[in-house]
Amino acid sequence: MHKGYAVILAGYVGWGLFPLYWALLGHVPAHEVLLHRMLWSVPVLLLLVLSSERRRQQVGSALGSWRELKWLALSSLVICLNWGIYIWAVANQRVVEASMGYFLTPLLNVLAGVFVFHEKPNRTNVVAILFAAVGVAYYIFNTTAIPWVGFAVGTSFAGYGLLRKQMATNAVPGLLVEILLLLPFTLGFMIWLHYSSQAVFMNFELDTDLLLILGGPVTILPLAFFTAGTRMLPMTTVGILFYVTPSLQFICGIFLLGEAFNFDKLLGFVGIWIGLAVFSYGLLANRNARPAVVT
Repeated sequence: MHKGYAVILAGYVGWGLFPLYWALLGHVPAHEVLLHRMLWSVPVLLLLVLSSERRRQQVGSALGSWRELKWLALSSLVICLNWGIYIWAVANQRVVEASMGYFLTPLLNVLAGVFVFHEKPNRTNVVAILFAAVGVAYYIFNTTAIPWVGFAVGTSFAGYGLLRKQMATNAVPGLLVEILLLLPFTLGFMIWLHYSSQAVFMNFELDTDLLLILGGPVTILPLAFFTAGTRMLPMTTVGILFYVTPSLQFICGIFLLGEAFNFDKLLGFVGIWIGLAVFSYGLLANRNARPAVVT
């Protein structure tokens, strides 16, 4: 097995098992879990950045560029929104619906390319989007519920990727700067929770405190594996393997966390899955159609 597959799958599996970890903190308000997730990500990110001269240079360049800082400030709000919604979804037994958002992300990226970058979608992408749209429409009309969690997770994650395309800073150093930009607000909110006697941290059980602290490494390590894997594999492979993450989240939601799921919801997901299969076929066909490049 190519080393790159093992590395990137470690990241995708880590993300896919997130629901099981955040479910352990279901008794803690989602906003407090989010604050600790951000705070305790900082030491791990600092270690990763300090261990690489290139990452240190990127952080320095980002901090010295007003344009880059503006983009990172905006993307920090989007990733904070994505993290917060997902934590809330786990606490409120909406993991399956949240997984829909990540299934839709590649197709949302195509739509972003059309409407933001004025790219022309190929026929395969159009067919894929139509299948996914039919699946979502069926889900809405037959379950009498708009899957807003799925839409929010998917659009925020796709939006974050769209914003990061505007920047020169890579994933790990960029995330460090993003979290540092939000750190004063994070600390201020945590202090307010403590002095208003609303904080769970250090006021409940030691196990809960440890889980909140370890939320930082749990968040960052899959990202580190992902960024390492992307340097070893073609981006087409990276994109298709990403489906491991929402698939595992879907499985966790139904079989391990016991969320309600019926036939109508399944048919809605089937439409999305067919769309993703068509989309993946198009990616592979385009890659295989490209002429070989002699290096």
